[in-house]
Amino acid sequence: MTDRFAAFQRRKEQTAREAAIPGYTTVDARPEAGLVSMGNGWSERLFDGPFFRSEAPAGDGLPVVSLVFVQSRDGNTGAADPATLGGGATDFHLVFEGLSRVDADAVMAGSATARGVERVFSVWHPELVALRLARGKTRHPAQVILTNKGDLRFDEALFFHEPGLRVFIVTRTEAVDRIRARVARRPWIDVIDAGEPVSLEHALRQLRSRGVEVLSCVGGQLTATALIRERLVRDIYLTTSAIAGGEPDTPYYTGPPVAAHRILLKSGRDAETGVTFEYLRLNRRFED
Repeated sequence: MTDRFAAFQRRKEQTAREAAIPGYTTVDARPEAGLVSMGNGWSERLFDGPFFRSEAPAGDGLPVVSLVFVQSRDGNTGAADPATLGGGATDFHLVFEGLSRVDADAVMAGSATARGVERVFSVWHPELVALRLARGKTRHPAQVILTNKGDLRFDEALFFHEPGLRVFIVTRTEAVDRIRARVARRPWIDVIDAGEPVSLEHALRQLRSRGVEVLSCVGGQLTATALIRERLVRDIYLTTSAIAGGEPDTPYYTGPPVAAHRILLKSGRDAETGVTFEYLRLNRRFED
């Protein structure tokens, strides 16, 4: 582990450990077959029960894919600082940087979402780190970055300089050779040719062949809409704040209606009263 990454990890773990997390109260819960439950005493006290994800589909060569979003009361997800959308500490520390990634082999983001120099998509609270390790996962999930042009911050971004991380760059055929040349001396980075134009299904199949069975996706709207349109998403974890805000007309999905049903509905406690969390389950591909 590089000194830079070790310092970053210490800061993130300390911030998570010191955060005041009010937690959620269950309003409605309808668990069904085909779900994997996870949690420990600490997480179940704050989440008011176990967290769920869908089982990985058998035989179709695809990972089980989830989307994780926070939206303002009026349905906007776009914001320069997502914290201003009002999801609160429970959403950020318990769900976004926690339970939604505890069982993930990789976290995928578009290049805009991953543009921060000091950014790694992982789990940081010690209780959630322990839960992840107890489930047989590596300390950090692999980092998957989607890019059309390959104009990434190779010289600055932390995950491009930490050999202890596994990184996948998913891009179009035209950019593959150029990106591979940029990362040739970084063996922990794997460049995936997703076709011309990019086929997300083809990319996901390649990730599955590389051991990614559970994939968590974070932001943004274009990637989420494309994944849902292609019926590649199984689970959606959606936190809705109690305040209006965000960039107008930026819902997480802009396509035609999709068939989904709600498994969990939670409400925020104390300072987060008015915040809601939903776990929505979409139909599998080719299901009616």
